[in-house]
Amino acid sequence: MRKILDNHIIMSGFYKGISGISLFLTIRLLIDYLGNEGYGIWVLLFTVFQLVLLMDFGVQSTLKTQIPVLVHENKREKISALINSTYRTSILIAVLILISFSSICFFIDLKSSFNISLLSDFEINSLLLINIVFFCLTFIANIHKSLYVAFLKGKYAEQSIAINQLLFLGLTSLIVIFSNPSFLNNYNKLLLVSIINGGTSLLVNLYYTIRFFKLEKIVLSLKSRINSIDTHFKMGIKFMIIQIGFLFIFSSDSYIISNILNPSEIVAYEVINKLFQFPFMILFAALSPLWSMFAMHYLEKKKEKLYKDFKKFNKFFIVIVIGLLILYTLTPFIVSIWLKENIAIPEHLILLTTIVTALKIYVSFYTFFLNGIGKLNFYITILIISLILKIPLTYYFVDLNFGINSVLLSSLVIVLIWTLLIPYKCYKITESLNK
Repeated sequence: MRKILDNHIIMSGFYKGISGISLFLTIRLLIDYLGNEGYGIWVLLFTVFQLVLLMDFGVQSTLKTQIPVLVHENKREKISALINSTYRTSILIAVLILISFSSICFFIDLKSSFNISLLSDFEINSLLLINIVFFCLTFIANIHKSLYVAFLKGKYAEQSIAINQLLFLGLTSLIVIFSNPSFLNNYNKLLLVSIINGGTSLLVNLYYTIRFFKLEKIVLSLKSRINSIDTHFKMGIKFMIIQIGFLFIFSSDSYIISNILNPSEIVAYEVINKLFQFPFMILFAALSPLWSMFAMHYLEKKKEKLYKDFKKFNKFFIVIVIGLLILYTLTPFIVSIWLKENIAIPEHLILLTTIVTALKIYVSFYTFFLNGIGKLNFYITILIISLILKIPLTYYFVDLNFGINSVLLSSLVIVLIWTLLIPYKCYKITESLNK
């Protein structure tokens, strides 16, 4: 039992499973509480949250690649300096993000852009600003997750997410049970949900940040410097391109659907997408510790160990596909008992989501390898091409009357390209070791 509890890969997957179940229950509550269009607006706001967390110039991802190198070289002072530099840079980025998104409220008509009829311009801008303030604070407090992974203690990063999601579920349940709907309009409901989400996330992340520094006996000082900041910044920019590119390709779908249809149409897509995110999140979390492990194995030139890891995953992927096919079969039943009201699920939406999820899981394993060893140029090139293709492909399928399925069809074309090219590159890099 102790071996299982100390295994960061197994426990990361376990905690992500808890997060996923809590997320499903929360979605049901939010749809019932906010209504279809209100929930669609919340999804748009929460996608901004995801975007903000990735607009860090890749500095947090750099920690997961660079710290294992410094640990390998036993350079404790440089580790401390790198961490302190990351916090200093992140604070500056958070301020810039706050200013940038505040400006958006004055120059862009969000109500017309996303076909929002439920709220006034003032209410939409107020919600965006409130969420951005919370998101920027969480952006800084969220650094601890990368630090736990970098120090090969990834289960604590996922543990923090699980606790945050459980708290959000609990507090959301309380407002649904005890609040009187007649006293709260749509704006007040969204405001209350925003405050609960932002407040719990901030407090949980602050606790785990303090815990990390006590555990590793590192002193946080924003005055310290790091001599090789240019190297870290250059790598960070590459990670930021990857993060934003990945997010844009797979998380812009809600905005595209809202633009071509309306926010209420997001619900069917979002419900199926979240359901299939569950296995993806669990496996993604379980694989996250491999990022820094790959870095160590690459530095030590353990070619056979890397090949063994690749082979194990390829065999395990067969089990993953079987599991996804079972989920595909059960999805209509799960949705019927998950949601109070029946929702119209477009034909082929579940099948396309199943295929895209399977390919994303397969590619994610190999991208962890490229991220871990810092070989990012090839990955970035593929992402840039994918970004160029995403919107034209989506609207091409829209013109062919594929409706909501258009966003999934464009994603499918892109991940098929990734599946062919990225694993090949990983094997080629591994083969070049010891030459």
